[in-house]
Amino acid sequence: MFTINSQNPTVRFILCILLFLIVVYPISIYGQKEKSTMTITSALTGKYPPFSYFGTDGKLTGFDVDISKEIARRMDVKLELVTTEWDGILAGLLAGKYDVIIGSMAITPERENQVNFSMPYYHSGAQLFIHRDNPDKVYSIEECRGKRIATGLGETYQHYLEVNYPEVNVITLKSTAEIFTLLEQKRITGFVSDRLVGTWQINKSGRPFVPVGDMLYREDIAIPVRSENKILLSKINKALMEIKEDGTLQEIHNKYFGGGKVQSGEQNEIMPNIVIIRKLLRGFAITIGIALISIFIGFVLAVPCGILLTYRKGVLAVPSMISRTIVDFIRGTPILIQLLFVWMGLGLSPYIAAITTLGINTMAYMAEVIRAGLMSVDPGQARAAQALGLSKIQRFRFVIWPQAFRIAVPPLMNSVVALTKDTALISIISIPEVIREAQSIISVTFEPGKYYFITAVLFFVVTFPLMKLAGQLEKKIKQKGYVYD
Repeated sequence: MFTINSQNPTVRFILCILLFLIVVYPISIYGQKEKSTMTITSALTGKYPPFSYFGTDGKLTGFDVDISKEIARRMDVKLELVTTEWDGILAGLLAGKYDVIIGSMAITPERENQVNFSMPYYHSGAQLFIHRDNPDKVYSIEECRGKRIATGLGETYQHYLEVNYPEVNVITLKSTAEIFTLLEQKRITGFVSDRLVGTWQINKSGRPFVPVGDMLYREDIAIPVRSENKILLSKINKALMEIKEDGTLQEIHNKYFGGGKVQSGEQNEIMPNIVIIRKLLRGFAITIGIALISIFIGFVLAVPCGILLTYRKGVLAVPSMISRTIVDFIRGTPILIQLLFVWMGLGLSPYIAAITTLGINTMAYMAEVIRAGLMSVDPGQARAAQALGLSKIQRFRFVIWPQAFRIAVPPLMNSVVALTKDTALISIISIPEVIREAQSIISVTFEPGKYYFITAVLFFVVTFPLMKLAGQLEKKIKQKGYVYD
């Protein structure tokens, strides 16, 4: 009989190895697997070259993108980048839409009251830029009293000018491309931007703009996280310290700003047309997809709601009153506010928030159309059907609804057209639909007029046939006598 001597040192060693393989090793593998699946979500605009923008290959690139990837690598986590509008980026962080903002956010007392900042990862400052021709003859911010000076919406420069130079006429615009267009047309005196960013963008676009005067102030740029995420903040600071000490941070900085000029190999490249076409078509496909789903949801909800708005007696009195209140509130408030409330207030994902908001908004308008269609049916039709012995449900299904629906079709088509155009608003909640894709292209090409026009044509190609179809349907309905002239 075979026996094992557990007192033998060799046997004990082998048993320990087996125990390690059976117990400890699987646990360690599981821990590594769990660790590798951890993800950090970082927000930036994607429209702020050279810090974050879509390169000539259509992929997100820039200084902040490289920093984000390096931090994630040092933390041994997966990185998910989210592009969103700058004026709502901090609110999105506070609402838990993402974990951090690695998007060149300056430390300010107001922001420090809401979030915790990492150690600064670079320093820059505010600079006044003007047209080289200098038609207003200004050479410093002190000489801009009464002049129109532009800043990006939500940037710290706006607040600084309003507090320190109240006599300056500050105007805010959504993108650098818009600012450049106005300055080139000499409709503004100048703009205030980050010294590094402004210089890079001017060189990239080949615009005749120059910096004047000293920097307005210095900014420390850091990474904000929510106040409760102290462990995450500690890990980010550790990663920043590592990339600063081993020279990686300086290498990334030199790649984009070495010698005060852009060192990226893309500075003289042009975004290929195939990339532009692909981005616009992909964005437009998302736009149409969201529109179709929202239209379906809106119509399905509008039918019972429209019926409740029409029949307000008996057991339907209370539901009708509730429906009326909801419809009036939705129609009486801006869809943009509704969209932001559903996205941030209710904490829904961008796509769900967009479909929910547009669907309910469409429901409110379609319900009124259906109510008007039902009310346009001659009451004698219902009485005649009753005389023939039809029940209430049969009278509605076979007599009233077919006539009401025919009358409602043209205005329902108008609601479809309106919803399709309203999808342009969803770009504000980080959905890469056609407007946002156009803006990302503009941030590289600096040609807003061209690409906004192309976007308008894409919408027109879809909405114009719908408008013509609505007109033809209305004409046929009138010919058949369902509408009284």
